[in-house]
Amino acid sequence: MILLVGLVVLMAVGIPITFALMSVASVILIIFFGPAQMNVLNAAFVNQMQSESLLAIPMFALMASFLQTSGIGSDIYEFFHKWMGGINGGLAMATVATTAVIAAMSGVAATATIMMGLIALPEMLNRGYDKPLATGPVLAGGCLGPIIPPSTIMIIMASYTGVSAGWLFAGGVIPGVGLAILFIIYIGIRCAINPKLGPGIPKSERPSWGEKLRVFRKVIAPIVIIVLVLGCIYAGVATPTEAAGVGAFASMVYALITRKLNFKNLRGSLIQTMEVSAMLMWILMGGAAYNSLVNITRLSDVVAAAFQSAHLDGLPLMLLIFALFFVMGMFLDTTPIIMIAIPILLPIIRSSSLDVNATILILCITLCLGQITPPFGINMFYLQGVAPPGIDTKVMYKAVIPYVIIFTVALLFMMIFPELIVIFPNAAMGY
Repeated sequence: MILLVGLVVLMAVGIPITFALMSVASVILIIFFGPAQMNVLNAAFVNQMQSESLLAIPMFALMASFLQTSGIGSDIYEFFHKWMGGINGGLAMATVATTAVIAAMSGVAATATIMMGLIALPEMLNRGYDKPLATGPVLAGGCLGPIIPPSTIMIIMASYTGVSAGWLFAGGVIPGVGLAILFIIYIGIRCAINPKLGPGIPKSERPSWGEKLRVFRKVIAPIVIIVLVLGCIYAGVATPTEAAGVGAFASMVYALITRKLNFKNLRGSLIQTMEVSAMLMWILMGGAAYNSLVNITRLSDVVAAAFQSAHLDGLPLMLLIFALFFVMGMFLDTTPIIMIAIPILLPIIRSSSLDVNATILILCITLCLGQITPPFGINMFYLQGVAPPGIDTKVMYKAVIPYVIIFTVALLFMMIFPELIVIFPNAAMGY
């Protein structure tokens, strides 16, 4: 109780989550277990930083930075724009498709959301799109980033749970692509019912078939990079960490080919990578401190006993855990949720009849839903920094509600039929 109250109070007064976790762990250990127990925190920090899977994070961050520098987001959007722009709602569908491709290359929500906020959102508004309809695909499409591999969330989750990062990557392919298709179908239905929400490009402005065919060359590089990264993992040629290095190198080569990578941009990409990596490592160190405290106080045993006394197992247990993650996602970012909840819940999941791998995959996807759930969906903060005038919080809340519903229904389907989502990753990883 002291642990949870201490966390809430410190975060409420504006203390960053990593320092809140470290402070609570340190104070409780000193008061209740003596200063000698502080050595436990030192050991936890060292063990956390020695996790090989975490080496993939700076590589994927560097890969995303090079992709942003190369302008590949504009190229991908131009391709979908020319092929889908003439359909009612076509630009919104193109935005979802583009963010899905960028997601499969960068692994983080911020990259796709910011790119499409700068490129696609102004274009849709200029074409007379309804504000919520134009805003929704940017926010919802951006949250596909951590589902479609590679994924920073899955790497962190793998380091906490012991589930293979490669297996989680493979498991995210079908749910991520499936959600993108569901979002596109929803947009198509809404605009078929009311074309004024997303009018297609006038016939006089639509590209010729020759122009459509010529833009195919702009998606060759994204396809090659995706195949390189994921193909290396699934073929057993490289680990996710090694594949991240391959992706970063391929992205750098593409930026050089497009002549976008000068010394200034290279320096900026490296600095951005260091900033992102340092931030995540500090957060993970806070999580290591909290995890140590949970182990010493045997908090997970107390919670497990409470769950057992309630006789929850199978789908009811899964629904309860999902509800917990859903509510936490309304107020916290993904990494703090993993650090706070997983050390307590993992023993419960392992002792239940739930498939551990499938459950962890579903929780990874649930964390991505939290990126667009009001009031503090992190994608809204990303978009707010680059959105055109008139796109305020009220518009964003209205925009994401349909996608939250679609996302939630899809997750419920996965929870009811978990055996379906493990078929592809089991086959891909030879399980």
